[in-house]
Amino acid sequence: MKRTLLASLLSVVSVTTMATTYQHESSIHYNWGDVAQADLQRYDLSHRFYLSPVQGNVAAPLAEAAFLGRNSSVFGDYVRGTLKEDGVRESFSAWRLGGEYMDSSHNFYVGFEFESLNRSSTKSALTQLGYFVDSDWLVTFDIDHIRPDSIGTRTEFGFSTKKLMRLPTGDHLSVEASYRDLRSTSRNAYSFGGDYYFGKALSVGLFYDWTSKNMISTERDSFTVRGQWFPMPNLAVRAAVSFDSPETGEDLYTVGASYRF
Repeated sequence: MKRTLLASLLSVVSVTTMATTYQHESSIHYNWGDVAQADLQRYDLSHRFYLSPVQGNVAAPLAEAAFLGRNSSVFGDYVRGTLKEDGVRESFSAWRLGGEYMDSSHNFYVGFEFESLNRSSTKSALTQLGYFVDSDWLVTFDIDHIRPDSIGTRTEFGFSTKKLMRLPTGDHLSVEASYRDLRSTSRNAYSFGGDYYFGKALSVGLFYDWTSKNMISTERDSFTVRGQWFPMPNLAVRAAVSFDSPETGEDLYTVGASYRF
């Protein structure tokens, strides 16, 4: 009996260790909140395929393995949800396709995303051209081409950056920032925040988004608090809340999970 139990435990440990190397990641998220006077509920299903296996870094957070390994990938994302107001329910759906190209043999980065709202002519395409200033520091120039439904098209430009820092305690801090010129409103959009990694499996993040006609005088503020935990190297659970979300203008809640294999 003891031998059987020991063999089972060793088998679990072996599988868990192997799971740090993966090439697929499937995710599901559920979002809910308010948009003006309407009740929003939304499901998000996505899958990402890495062109080469992602190797887990023993000294780095599990969530940052692909970023540090510079693993190229492609992904698909499907969104379905409802808006309910005064007893009237309206359904909507959208899909998104894209990918990232980066490699450890050079410092260049290219990202692309295309999004379309079903039963509408609304579409958007985001292109990112970037460079790794350091092995854990990426800077990108962002080009977002947007075609709203029956309004015309516009192109917005901006910059984004991400830096992963190893702290003296052995923990990590991921800092992100972005700027976008919102041409349709003559305002600018800013975002700044980061995730603190307690070891490899647990992180807590805080982000601040705002729009403004200049850098200082904000016109709409939004705070997002989020957390992520890997109970196993191939399984992640996460939750977030955005107060005055940039996406809806109201509070937005999210729970989700992803599985790597």
